[in-house]
Amino acid sequence: MHIFFTRMDLQAKGIWFPLLIALLLILYVLVMKKRQLTWRQIYMTFGVVCGAAWILDIISAIYFETFVYGSNHGIGIADLLVISTVPSCLAIIYLNYWTVARRWVLPILFTLISLLIEWLAITAGYYRHLHWGMHYSLINFFIIYRWLLPLHKRAIGAHHAHI
Repeated sequence: MHIFFTRMDLQAKGIWFPLLIALLLILYVLVMKKRQLTWRQIYMTFGVVCGAAWILDIISAIYFETFVYGSNHGIGIADLLVISTVPSCLAIIYLNYWTVARRWVLPILFTLISLLIEWLAITAGYYRHLHWGMHYSLINFFIIYRWLLPLHKRAIGAHHAHI
């Protein structure tokens, strides 16, 4: 049992911040008015974004040493919880409000929100850049929000949810 709690990495500096953000985003997804997505599409989006986040973050953090979550011992279970929920919930919220009329405003807004969350995680001491910078995050977030998530929305057939 000791190794389980050690791997949780709950003693990592600033861990309270990403766990709080994850909890708030999950709660928001659960209570938000479903405008553009059904629960099935939310489920699909969570799985796709969660899987992509795991693959990309773990490869980036471990193999390319671009950034560090929590402690320096690798990725802990708490880190995996954050990697799973924060990007997935942000994507769900984004797609729930995305329309063609908002195709430029929403990507800019969510890119700024994502950058703010990243900056606050750095400020809290939970997240550190090694071979990465906020300018890379800015480019990646904008591409994801402007092109990849709308493409995903078309792929899951989400036009206007009828709930």
